[in-house]
Amino acid sequence: MTGKKIGPIDGGLPPRRSMTSLKQWLSLRGYGLVTSMLFGATTSPQKMRARFERFGSVSRDTLQGKFPNVEFDDQRVGALGIEVVRAVESPKRVVFHLHGGAFFMGSPASYRTRTIRLSYRLDAEVYVPDYRLAPEHPYPAALDDAYAAFRHVRALRPHAPIFITGDSAGGGLGLSLLIRLRERGLAMPDGAILLSPWTDMTTSGDSVEANHGRDLWFSRNHLEVWADYYVGQADAHSAYLSPVFADLSELSPLLLFAGEDELLLDDARRVHESASREGTESRMLVGEGMQHDWPLALPWLDESKRAWGEMRQFVEAYPR
Repeated sequence: MTGKKIGPIDGGLPPRRSMTSLKQWLSLRGYGLVTSMLFGATTSPQKMRARFERFGSVSRDTLQGKFPNVEFDDQRVGALGIEVVRAVESPKRVVFHLHGGAFFMGSPASYRTRTIRLSYRLDAEVYVPDYRLAPEHPYPAALDDAYAAFRHVRALRPHAPIFITGDSAGGGLGLSLLIRLRERGLAMPDGAILLSPWTDMTTSGDSVEANHGRDLWFSRNHLEVWADYYVGQADAHSAYLSPVFADLSELSPLLLFAGEDELLLDDARRVHESASREGTESRMLVGEGMQHDWPLALPWLDESKRAWGEMRQFVEAYPR
């Protein structure tokens, strides 16, 4: 049996295949079972954050014992910490990565294995800001931190090609950051890679209902409850909170990924369609039969390896 391939969106989803590999089936359902057990929609955000760190965090010493060539460094912008990861000796570019975690979970420590992979696969020096988390720090704290950190990194590496990457909430935050950079007249990055970006705090995408039951990880209740933590007293329809509703013209080239079966499929698809209409270069790839954030969460799958290949081709194509 063969696994499903990534399919580009050019007006519709690719046809669904009837066969999946056993590895894919076990990986998707196993990860879905773990996430559903640990991260219930109404579990307190502090408890879920602690679980995320307990299961995801890996010490620098442990990783350097496994990968002796990996180097870590630290930068600061006031109280904001930024972890730097280098898994290649002479990186050709800079990646500014905004981690996922629904705006209330996640940290550089819990993303280290993923950022090592970003560095190695994209031949990059990776910067990961430890942006403030909701509900203690609702919007605009995360965006303010991302903006300050990006300007700091740009000043540190003024001549290097630089890319914004982000997954899930970090993907939506990356798009909001692009919009702020454009609106303030600052130099844009060479491109942005957004993996399963959460771009709509109003949960209005058709896939929220269409993929109900097919998404093994999330429900509408998850999205609505978790969005409230970040939105706070702000308007969920605002462009910075829900960049799916923003003017997406004059942005950096975009490469978007989404799983065919995830609730946030339309969060990415609508961004792709709107950006393309407004003249921003955009390409979107759907993982057939895939779930949320599959290239980072399940990197051993063939579908994920192909996604990493697409990412590498994207960063190597810019700047032109």
